[in-house]
Amino acid sequence: MKSVAHTYAEKALHSIRQIESSSSAKEYGRLCQLFPSMLLVNGLRLTVAFFRSKASNDQPSNHERYLSDMGAALGISNWENELSSHGMTMTEYRNLSQRALKAAVWFKRYAEAILRVEASDSMDA
Repeated sequence: MKSVAHTYAEKALHSIRQIESSSSAKEYGRLCQLFPSMLLVNGLRLTVAFFRSKASNDQPSNHERYLSDMGAALGISNWENELSSHGMTMTEYRNLSQRALKAAVWFKRYAEAILRVEASDSMDA
């Protein structure tokens, strides 16, 4: 039986390996570094809203791809439905936020190790 951390690590590694040879790998890696800190400062709803606002309808963006990859790691197919304020208690929201943070750490680790993204490469939100 796999631990939750093991599952997050596998999903993150798969996502990083898929984008590794892409021309936008560095930008994706920077988002992997940005997401955990934004989550801690702003909360999950606002962080997801920010990433969704950066996604373009015309062309898939790294923001959209990151949310999709993070959703796959957490078992979320639709962020809007998952984070709707009507169906989620505060306890469930905190639990999902903690799970997202634990998964985001794996994305960040692999971005640093495989994509060679460093803290000095961070981009502004």
